[in-house]
Amino acid sequence: MNPIVNSVKYSFAALMLALLLMANTASAQRLDFDKEYLYFRDANVPPFQKSREFFDMPNRKGFFEVTLVSDSVGPLTFRIVRVKGDVETTEVQRRSYSIGNHEFQTRFDNVTGQDDLIVEIANSNPASVAKVSVFVVELPAR
Repeated sequence: MNPIVNSVKYSFAALMLALLLMANTASAQRLDFDKEYLYFRDANVPPFQKSREFFDMPNRKGFFEVTLVSDSVGPLTFRIVRVKGDVETTEVQRRSYSIGNHEFQTRFDNVTGQDDLIVEIANSNPASVAKVSVFVVELPAR
């Protein structure tokens, strides 16, 4: 058989093996990461729509960090809302004009242990759905 064909076959096999090993490593890392966050959600926001994700926070004092990431085409608006009973208060709001690589991170301190969290994502792109991952992580006490 032609040595060039053999070389291509072995290169392809090596590439497939490397991709398989990387996929297994990534899934193992993902499993470890799954244990570190309190809440995780994927939100799909249609064009010119918004999504409101409610998080029932633990009924104890705590310090939390909210992270939103997306590789969608912007602009996207991220809004963090504190819910106390029936009252909603906007804590922080940011607009991201990135073309992919949207990242938003903020703290959410629940000093009374009675507050809940709403994460609102608005998609201003008229052509595509925005896929946003939301992570809520509990931080160690200060």
